[in-house]
Amino acid sequence: MKEELIFAGILLLSQASPGPDQAFVTRSTLAYGFGAGVMAALGIGTGIVAHAALACTVGASVFHSFLGVGLFCAASCWMLYLAWKIWPRGRKAFLAGCGDIPPASCIYRDALVTNLMNPKATFFFVALSAPLLEKNHDPSYALFICFLIVATGTAGWILWALVFRWQPIRFFYGRYAGILDGILSLVLAGFGFSMLYSFGRMAVEIFS
Repeated sequence: MKEELIFAGILLLSQASPGPDQAFVTRSTLAYGFGAGVMAALGIGTGIVAHAALACTVGASVFHSFLGVGLFCAASCWMLYLAWKIWPRGRKAFLAGCGDIPPASCIYRDALVTNLMNPKATFFFVALSAPLLEKNHDPSYALFICFLIVATGTAGWILWALVFRWQPIRFFYGRYAGILDGILSLVLAGFGFSMLYSFGRMAVEIFS
């Protein structure tokens, strides 16, 4: 059980590293409150189910196929689209078609798609879970690791949203919202171009 606890701890710590999920939860919480952050965390947690299932079954092999090329292409387009939506435009809505204060369903939907369109999450889960799964080939153990990934990831993002509920942080965002939104937009655009580059490399490898 010691190895599983270390595994869960690494998962939690990894959420402090910059990424599209972090940017989405942070922006949702700061702009719309803790409830929005929780809905974003739940949407991401739902998406993690797919990544965890892939990591605990076929692993990263799916990305070395035509499906993987298509996924990376779609992922890069989504990240760039999300970056465009976050880019500050005065009081213009962050989530398309959801008004100035988006309902929970809109936040959940965009968080889910944001996570699903991040194929590098599967690579991370594959690398992290492989040592455990190689020692224990029991299907029930793979299911346990899958559950651990989903539960830890969801709880971690809710805790992240809780941090940004702190009033001084919210005051700081309220004062510098345009600048911070611009930074988060550029971060997402960076991930989008990174995935576009990965898509290009994979396409060359597969079609050459």
